[in-house]
Amino acid sequence: METLIHDPYLNTVKRSLEDKKYKELQVKKRTQVDNFLKKKFEITDYIQLPEGVANMLFFIAFLVVPYIVGISFIFIVIARASLDTFWEININEYSVYWAIGYEVIASFLLFIIIKSAITFRKL
Repeated sequence: METLIHDPYLNTVKRSLEDKKYKELQVKKRTQVDNFLKKKFEITDYIQLPEGVANMLFFIAFLVVPYIVGISFIFIVIARASLDTFWEININEYSVYWAIGYEVIASFLLFIIIKSAITFRKL
């Protein structure tokens, strides 16, 4: 039994098998990343609307949703849900609320993309 522990050929075979497993694991990880990056995303797969209506709806949502999120963020986080404090802030610019809401939505979407990239498994 002592000769098997110090057998150079046996150690070489073990190392070779471990290297092969490691390389296969690296190739598998690389293909998973490639598959995630090549994944097609079509909004029409999730929302079934006529083309003209969908474009108009997306444009309106692009203008309104960040504005509402921005106002909500200022009201909840900055003003701590106090109407008096919210009115004292006195920001009457649509673009300021829209920009803040846009950044909040963008941060949330980036978080979702990173989370889905980490948990991605090819079916």
